[in-house]
Amino acid sequence: MENKYYKRNVKVFLYYKFFNNMLIIGPVLMLFLLWKGLSYTNIMVLQSLSALSVLLFEVPTGIVSDKITRHLALFMGSLLCFMGLLLYILGHCFFVFAVAEIVFGLGMTFTSGSDTSLLYESLVKLDRKKEYQTILGKSMSIMFIGQGIGAVISSLLYKINPLIPFIISLGFLIVAMVTSTFFKDQGRHKSTGNYLSHIIHSGREVFTKKRILWALGFAVIMGIASRCSFWLYQPYFEVIKLDVAWFGVAFLFFNIAAASSSHYLVKKFKDVRPRRLLLVLLFIMGISFLVPALHPAIFLIPVFALQQFVRGLYNPTMSFYINHQVEDHNRATVSSMVSMAACLGFAIFSPISGHWLDTIGAIPTYFRMTWFSWSGFVLLFIFWRWHKLAKKKK
Repeated sequence: MENKYYKRNVKVFLYYKFFNNMLIIGPVLMLFLLWKGLSYTNIMVLQSLSALSVLLFEVPTGIVSDKITRHLALFMGSLLCFMGLLLYILGHCFFVFAVAEIVFGLGMTFTSGSDTSLLYESLVKLDRKKEYQTILGKSMSIMFIGQGIGAVISSLLYKINPLIPFIISLGFLIVAMVTSTFFKDQGRHKSTGNYLSHIIHSGREVFTKKRILWALGFAVIMGIASRCSFWLYQPYFEVIKLDVAWFGVAFLFFNIAAASSSHYLVKKFKDVRPRRLLLVLLFIMGISFLVPALHPAIFLIPVFALQQFVRGLYNPTMSFYINHQVEDHNRATVSSMVSMAACLGFAIFSPISGHWLDTIGAIPTYFRMTWFSWSGFVLLFIFWRWHKLAKKKK
């Protein structure tokens, strides 16, 4: 009977992952906020607030998932994202948007780690753990294709009324809430200690296991580079004078690249050592910032596909790497701590990137992001080699 529930979890995961992430506002979000009267610095400060809310709530919501139920956490995540997006539609001042970002960030923390932990644990019970990366990659591939098609529709609808893409996204979140009720979270070893002891034990996992500590450092660097890349598209499009109607087409191309990466490249590279693959992905991020900045032009937009290849490979690889290092009772909390570190890095860096956009412009900002990505690559490579040498000496 339990196997039946675990098999259903795997199937439901694909639907939940799709609808919870089918927010088709990506291509027009920056334009929408500028339309609402915000500056680039304002927008990036809002992203910093969102990241700080994730930082504040990541571990407590991870504990809800570990100590109570995964599916409750997933339902709450979708509900809060719905409320945050609704505030975006209704808002007309910085304060309302700030509240929206905090609520949306709280929703993200409930789903962060909970959905993938539920998938991983269900596959372990079914003796199908080796399928984890493939299934997660498949779910992300489907999600990227859906977002890509939605991006084209979003850009066209935005020209009719800027609110329409946001209203459609609300509908997808309602479906995600309903879908989350079909999960079953049973037969799992749950954390039994109190809140503080759970935090201490999970923190010990992070800071005493060098592999997880390396993952935490990597998440900070990649989190900054990958999140900033999203907010740098629209300023670059402005430099090359790309009409908003074509934003969706560009994002469709991006999502096809990400979907191909999740579907095909995850399978191809699943046997490569995770840390080696992750380092390569960070180096590629640097290239993706540098090349378009060297000669800004419409024909260089396809170079951004490199960022999408990274996007498609990063989550399945990092998620498998972390899940493989920890046990059931604190898996979501440890994953949350790693995500929390990434959010802290982005929260600090985000206003800086917004200030760069307002003062020096998009192209110099791209050059600085190249330097940042490759500096992180060097530091993480040194840490990795030091760890390897320390193990050999033992």
